[in-house]
Order: sequence, then C-alpha cells, then structure tokens
Amino acid sequence: MRKKDLHDKFIEELHKRNSKRAELINQVSDILKLEKESVYRRMAGKVNFSIREMGILAKILNISLDSLLYQEEDIQWLPFILETPLKFHSIDALCDMIDLNFKQIEEINHDEPGTSGNVYHSLPLEFFVHSPLIMKFMFFKWGYYFVQSDEYNNFSQWKLPPRLSAISEKYNDIYNFQHVFYIWDSSLIWALSKEISNFYKTHIISEQEKEDIKNELKLILSQLEKTLNGTRTPSIPFPPETDFLVSSINVGFSSSYFFSGNRHLALFQTNFSFSMIQDSEDNFNKIKEWINSLCHISTLLSRSGRIERRLFFNTQYRIIDEVLK
Repeated sequence: MRKKDLHDKFIEELHKRNSKRAELINQVSDILKLEKESVYRRMAGKVNFSIREMGILAKILNISLDSLLYQEEDIQWLPFILETPLKFHSIDALCDMIDLNFKQIEEINHDEPGTSGNVYHSLPLEFFVHSPLIMKFMFFKWGYYFVQSDEYNNFSQWKLPPRLSAISEKYNDIYNFQHVFYIWDSSLIWALSKEISNFYKTHIISEQEKEDIKNELKLILSQLEKTLNGTRTPSIPFPPETDFLVSSINVGFSSSYFFSGNRHLALFQTNFSFSMIQDSEDNFNKIKEWINSLCHISTLLSRSGRIERRLFFNTQYRIIDEVLK
C-alpha cells in the first residue's frame, strides 16, 4: 500500500472541513478563484495543488501543514500566534476578545450542556467576576501593561468600563456545562499576590487598597473552599460535575477546551502567545487529550480530598500574607 504523502494528507484534511463534496469544491473554487473542473481534478489527485494554493487554503481554512508533515511522528504540531507586548489604544481590544469567546462558548452549549477542561496560570474569570476589587484589579493591570494611556497610573481614579461590568450577567447566560474540571497552576496565587505587591510598591495602588484587595482575594479562596466542601452555593453555579485540581509543578500557561455534540473549541495562551482551534477536529482532540493528561501531574482537591484541600488553602493564605505584608 502506497504511503500517503503531504498532498494526500492535505486533501484528506480539506474533506474534513466539509463532508459535502460539491460544497467543498465550490468553497475551494471561490478561495483560489479557479474553475470548478480544475478544483475537481486537484481534489481527485489527478493534478497536484501548487505550494501557493496549499498555502492560501491552509491559511483561510486554518490547516496546519506542519501537523500534516509530522503526522506519523510522536510530535504534536499546532499553529501559534506569537503576540508581542504592543500598546493598544484602549481596553476595548480586551472587551472584544472576551465578547468573541463568550459568543463561541454560548454557541457550543446552546442545545445541550457541554463539557469543559481548563488549566490556568492566572485567576479564571468565573472565580472573581462577583468580587468587585479583584475584578477591577485584574482588568486594570491588563490596561496598565498593554494600553498606552495615563489613566492606568492611578487605580483609585480608574473606573471599570460598562462592557466589563456587564460580564457577570453574560456569564450566567453562557455557563451551561454538565462537566467541568479546573487545574490551577501551583504558583497562581503567588504570582497574583506578587503583582498586587508590585503595584503597591510603585504607588499605583494605596496601602488601604492593597489591604482591601488582599482581603477580597482571601475571601475568594474561602468561598471556593466552602464550595468544594459542599457548604456554599456560588453566585455562578458550578456544573453538576465539577473537579478542582492543582498542578504539582508550575505550568506557566492557560488552556481550555469546550465541546458539546459536534461543536468544539480549544484555546491555548501564555502571556505572549495564543492559539485557537475551532475548525480542525483532529487538532482539537490533541489539545483535549493533552489538557486531560495534565490531571496526572495534579492533585484533586474536590470530592474526597478534604485533608489535601485544607492544606492547600492554608498554604495559599500564608503566601498572600507573606507577599502582601
């Protein structure tokens, strides 16, 4: 049996984008501006796509040629966008990103409750969306880092934009999952506490604001522990099946997957790199399996892990007190 080459694999990948052959040929014809007969011959393998044509299709249809080239090797290849710390004109750029993610997640679990797996190196939005000071601080620091504006030199005077204030209501509308698990980076609370400390030391937040933020962060942890104990119902209800884990090592990135039925979305993000997998089911499954595998190097704190849970939260309180003393 002849071994499949890159061109064969590329045609297979095209078929995965649209199972209806006639529609796929029309789509490729429109993209490449070729006659349908020419596209048919290429799809049938009678004529090869040129390198230029493969490049155009790969870009528009979100196909990773690297992943096809190394498909038979024990290596995971996924496309990444490397983001540099450019200055945005306003925080609207962040609002747009959040709105886009909300829209995609809402579409995934619109018909029936979905499933989600998450690993986070920064505090997840759903854990602080009802905590006013932490909510303000998390978005203020984003603006401070990435928006070129003097308004981010004074925490006291800065007001949370209405688009961000409305997030809590939107979350209640889209948070429709049956099973979710969270893996927190082991250094998440330390890193956040360090950021709060740095903003205080540079006189961007006052001593009183530092203490208020510190106390609210402790309250978030206390409420989370009670939720995991089953003694508290959170403002945003957790799904019926929720697992909470903490990584045994510093992972340094955030990644999530969401799926329901035949809809799926996977995200991978560090501070300066980003990848979104939406069209490729194969690449989505790679991310999904990879996130699931991180459970093996993490400690489960929900369900029966009462002693581990108490030790973990006691440690987090000590970290907060030591960094923000």
